[in-house]
Amino acid sequence: MLDALQPGLRDPLDSQSQMHMRLGQEVGMLARERYPGGEIGRIPGAIDVSLQRTQDLLKAGVQILYEPAFQSHGVFILADIIVMSEQGWRLIEVKSSSEVKDQHLWDLAVQLFVLRGSGLLVEDAVLLHMNRAYVRQGATDLGALFQESSLILQVEELLPQVEASISDSIRHLDAAVIPDRDIGSYCKDPVDCDFIGRCWSHLPDPSVFDVYRLTMVKKFELYHAGISRIEEIPATYALPSSSAFHTEAHKAGVPILKRSELRSFVQELAYPLYFLDFETYSIPIPPFDRLSPYTHVPFQYSLHVQEQPGSPVEHSGYLAVAGRDPREAFLDQLLKETEGRGDIIVYNAVFERSVLKKLAEQLPAYVDPIHERIDRLVDLMDPFRQRLFWSPEMGGSVSLKSVLPALVPDLTYSDLAVQDGIQAMDVYLKLEDLGDSSAAEAQREALWEYCKLDTLAMVRILDTLRSYLE
Repeated sequence: MLDALQPGLRDPLDSQSQMHMRLGQEVGMLARERYPGGEIGRIPGAIDVSLQRTQDLLKAGVQILYEPAFQSHGVFILADIIVMSEQGWRLIEVKSSSEVKDQHLWDLAVQLFVLRGSGLLVEDAVLLHMNRAYVRQGATDLGALFQESSLILQVEELLPQVEASISDSIRHLDAAVIPDRDIGSYCKDPVDCDFIGRCWSHLPDPSVFDVYRLTMVKKFELYHAGISRIEEIPATYALPSSSAFHTEAHKAGVPILKRSELRSFVQELAYPLYFLDFETYSIPIPPFDRLSPYTHVPFQYSLHVQEQPGSPVEHSGYLAVAGRDPREAFLDQLLKETEGRGDIIVYNAVFERSVLKKLAEQLPAYVDPIHERIDRLVDLMDPFRQRLFWSPEMGGSVSLKSVLPALVPDLTYSDLAVQDGIQAMDVYLKLEDLGDSSAAEAQREALWEYCKLDTLAMVRILDTLRSYLE
């Protein structure tokens, strides 16, 4: 309703949503090559013309249509692809996902309802998605990269609900009155609504929805009981231990320090310390050999090295040339710069460990040195995850972006052109199109500054933790 009546209130697209849309469009265009020889039914910006062109193509006997336009029961749709078979038309919905999700069934159900309402004989409803098991070797094999999942039986079961939902939606649209409905779990299921900023603006900051590791069911249980502030949560309310720690610490309003455990963590660090951070991209269409859909490909790292506690740090790093396979050059430099003794400090080691293990599988000549580096990884997130240190300014998060402003407020990402990993991935993937231009050089510099701050942040965070022990 808000989308139709007050679209100006929609939340702006974040960098992740924009990139996801762009990658989805690339997948959609490649999917057409999986069913070659079709005609395009859509005329951009012209609904009536698109509807007429689609009908003209059908009458002309075209057997494959891309973005055909149909309208029935007051609903206009653009299908991704329809393909004629011996029994009728196959409706094909293209998704960049690697699995079938519940919302995909609803996408197909609405389209099937409209297509059949338009008089089209549809015999199958198919989700065309990425095959996670595909490994590229040589030219992209579209038959193996894409996987067809026939969902006609599940989709047909939804048709009565689709019809009822459409009737209800049209009734509300005709009335032009936005229903007065409070927030609920449906706001984030299956994905975040585009109007979270508008509908959730009445909540305090922070609110019960920010409590660490509290389930959404529990959060709404508190909210519906009239409790929105963390301070209002009763001491008798049953919470998981990690959530209870957060609420109690928030109410206390002072940093919490487990001195002996934190001292052990700091004193056990083996110098020199290598503060390391990766940037990777993960896309549906594998660009190089030995890659599968959504494999993380490292294209950049930052490294700060500290020989002794409190000593100056030296910085180095690597940023790949856009459009080339970065993996071997990335490893050659990283392994050289981390050779020898000393712990390799990362933040959220699960990620770096998984990327390195995957590189060892893809490039077996590097197996031994990669696993030697994995054995030296130390996770700087551990003191916060294990609640050895907690500050009220961290809120309910132990992410680097939450811990840094709490412990090192003078160090900030807010002034950078690139401010998060998703944006870094998006900037890097666009570099190839910029060539050797000054714009490309500026973007590369922005990537350097962002990744450099990630590792400098770890240096400063460790320094701050050490200061609490003095």
